[in-house]
Amino acid sequence: MDLKLTPQDIAECISALVARNKLWSKKRVYLYFIANKTAGCFTNPQKSEHLKRYFSDVYDAIKDQPECATSVSYKIFSTEYAGHAKDLTQSVVAQLIATDEPDSESMIVTAGGDGTSLEVQTALFKEAMQGPKHNDAIMNHITILRLPLGTGNDGTDGHKIEETIELLKGGLVFANDRAVRIYPENEPDKAAIKSYGKDPAKYGDINFCAPWYAFNIASIGLDAYVVHMTNTIKKRLPGNFYHLCVPLSGFTYDKVFPSGTVTIELFENRENKSGELNLPITLLAFGASGYRVYGGGHNILPDSNNLCVAPKISLWTLIKDNHRFVDGSFKGTKLATLHSVEKIRLSYDKSILLQCDGETVLLTPAHFPIIMELTDPCLRVLKPVSL
Repeated sequence: MDLKLTPQDIAECISALVARNKLWSKKRVYLYFIANKTAGCFTNPQKSEHLKRYFSDVYDAIKDQPECATSVSYKIFSTEYAGHAKDLTQSVVAQLIATDEPDSESMIVTAGGDGTSLEVQTALFKEAMQGPKHNDAIMNHITILRLPLGTGNDGTDGHKIEETIELLKGGLVFANDRAVRIYPENEPDKAAIKSYGKDPAKYGDINFCAPWYAFNIASIGLDAYVVHMTNTIKKRLPGNFYHLCVPLSGFTYDKVFPSGTVTIELFENRENKSGELNLPITLLAFGASGYRVYGGGHNILPDSNNLCVAPKISLWTLIKDNHRFVDGSFKGTKLATLHSVEKIRLSYDKSILLQCDGETVLLTPAHFPIIMELTDPCLRVLKPVSL
């Protein structure tokens, strides 16, 4: 028996679970797996072997149970180049809209890391804006399932694959999630961006262009710098180095990105301003909702509030109290404040990093003011019946 995990192993298991869930009763279900075969779940021998055995065990345990769906079929696509997941997603959507088969349901399943998940979700969101037919298909007929097979797994359907499997075994309903959209209020001039002396290509993919989207958390400041350092190390050494990079980043961050005062205008809806903050910050995190984690489990949004603002923190305090941002116990302390917002407007006169679900972008003074806002509900996801 080959002990290396393959996309086929994943597809057979997930398809079997879908076929037996009452949510798809009497439906023809088409699953499209988009796999990044460079992800650790496929390339790390120990992890790959463990997952292969796990998916096989799950399949063996349910294969003799009766099916609810009329039929379930799947196709597997493997990404071959940067941006391929986006191209594959667009192709799948175009095919589904062209066929428009009644009594059918479709699901796009990401099998890779946070980058693959972000690319697919962004492509789906942008496709939904192409017209009424596209919007209807993506909101009502195409579901996204994000398997936690990467290193972070903060915006996936379950932080561990065991949680995802239990989700698919239980009672399910469809729901449409909101996202965070980030964009400069005015399109910055490329010459102006370059004039601030930092190379955007050093800090992220220059093809990752505004408007940017996050389906878990978008943030600016120290944590975005941590993500940049983590991504840099991952290019050389596979694994999750986020926790290691937190203290290391604290030693160099202020030298690379000197602190300034940011103005944060808070909006309770798209039009009505509810408050304003003026302060130097360590980080600002804006979630698609409350109760969200990032950085491999850091509980940065521990309640229903979707905005966390941490004022300037000394290096000693950062090291001493970092655990509070892991377990969420910073709530109610001077380390950070929590807010519920629909939109914020940021003004800043220095360069700073932005991260969107693990992808970083260099922001210069030419980009500001920046808008961060919640979108209308769009992408269709799976939720437990209890929620």
